[in-house]
Amino acid sequence: MTLLDSPSLSRRALLGAGLAAGLSGVVAGCSNEGRGGASGANDAESRSKVRPAYVRYAGVEPDLAGEPYDIPDAFLRYPADPVQAITEPPGDGKPIKVMTFTNTPIPPKLSQNAFWQEFNERTGSPLELDLTPSVDYSKRFATAVAGDRLGELFMIGNVPQKPQMLAAKAVDLTPYLAGDKIKKYPFLANLPETSWNSAIFDGKVYGIPVPRGAISTQVMYARKDLLDQQGLSTDVKSAAEFVELCKGITDPTKNRFALANVPTLFVRTMFAIPNSWSEEGGKLVSHLEHPAQEDALALLTKLWKSGYVHPDAFTGQNQDLKTRFGSGTGPLVYGTFSGWPGFLQAMDDSAELAVVPTPAHDGSGPGRPWLGGPTFSVTAISTKAEGRVETLLAYLNSLATPFGTSEYLFRRFGLEGVHYETVDGNPVLTDKGFSETQLSLGYQADAPWAIFLPDRAGSSEACFEAMKESCPDAVRNPVDGLYSETENRKGTQLGEAIGNVTDDIIQGRKPLSAWSEAVKKWKSDGGDKIAEELYAAYQASR
Repeated sequence: MTLLDSPSLSRRALLGAGLAAGLSGVVAGCSNEGRGGASGANDAESRSKVRPAYVRYAGVEPDLAGEPYDIPDAFLRYPADPVQAITEPPGDGKPIKVMTFTNTPIPPKLSQNAFWQEFNERTGSPLELDLTPSVDYSKRFATAVAGDRLGELFMIGNVPQKPQMLAAKAVDLTPYLAGDKIKKYPFLANLPETSWNSAIFDGKVYGIPVPRGAISTQVMYARKDLLDQQGLSTDVKSAAEFVELCKGITDPTKNRFALANVPTLFVRTMFAIPNSWSEEGGKLVSHLEHPAQEDALALLTKLWKSGYVHPDAFTGQNQDLKTRFGSGTGPLVYGTFSGWPGFLQAMDDSAELAVVPTPAHDGSGPGRPWLGGPTFSVTAISTKAEGRVETLLAYLNSLATPFGTSEYLFRRFGLEGVHYETVDGNPVLTDKGFSETQLSLGYQADAPWAIFLPDRAGSSEACFEAMKESCPDAVRNPVDGLYSETENRKGTQLGEAIGNVTDDIIQGRKPLSAWSEAVKKWKSDGGDKIAEELYAAYQASR
């Protein structure tokens, strides 16, 4: 599970994902001498010249085809005889040093980890991991850049002066991946075309994207078994009915609070607030400026004041959300579709998971969720590893082997009888498997997401149908993948400031009237400049 895939992170974790804190004075020191300038341009024309070709993998037919709905394919069974996609180990015998983050407990060390040992054997090179909890990664990344200690492979994010940092610290992969050249790495060629947008700057390919898309769209999960016990339904038609659902499931005497986390985005989508930005009158307008924001905040304040939100919702971490949901102390939780398997794992066998569709606040019809972005992150190759580029690309290509291959089966489930058991023909992780396989492989490179939930019968179908209902009409961010230097430099700071005011209003520490002043300050402190830069990039991309 990834940072953006995890079930509704705390704001601290999301800020960590921005990777920007503390980097302002660090990346500025990256020199471009001898490497050419870096303007940050990633308009459509410059991207189209170098974008790697797309060659869809057709080795396995899905049970439920997602392509007509622009959602992942779903599979009900893992092939009994999976294809071996990689015929030769990609490694060269030398260690592969990787710097990335994790959202799960740190795995057992190599000497005590049978999965890691087998992975090294199959890779042909020992994997050396520099793993940092996601909430601390921005500080760790800043330190590594400043000390010139980035791994041979490193995960990057929205850092200040990102194009300049990439030009100074990352290998230009254009000669290896542009156009048909990528066909040497067929599983990287299987990555969706839009995912590459975040990896291309100034007409150069600087990394391998980790694709996501619709699977990162967020949804309200429910413990259907607990709702059934109270005679409650997930079929809510308005904001008022959602409040009644929360009231009906809350029972402080049983340490039960309806909502495991604060459903800020869920409520905003009830009020048809745009996904991050909208184009209006020849400019970009932030969702923060939408007139319905105060209505959404008023509803969120009501949910908190009524005691329907878990009292630790503002301080908890990812694992806390799964624990609350699984134990029933927070039977409603807002998270991404890719969080589905994590919630299943948190519940006991008698529990049942369902989805609460987003309603329009006034009961006028269904609401529209925000569509998840096409790319989770980008993995770059350090210039210090320039002599091993083809080896490292082969390694990343092996991590992108798709569902249905023996490599995917091992990567996700490990060794049969050690890390997973076969149940009704499908692999199901054991506790040892869940612990040892957490090597953050999916944060280095990954295949397009496949819906495959073997832990419980019917789960793959249920997830597919829920995505089929929600995602085709989901609201897109019109500037997804476009670059703003101000956003990269100041976005985390601005987001934290407006987030603090949001929290204060919801918890009653500030009046609702504080919102308009906070938005004005956000705009003057950099929000307007971000809008200008993104709109210029947006116009260039049309």
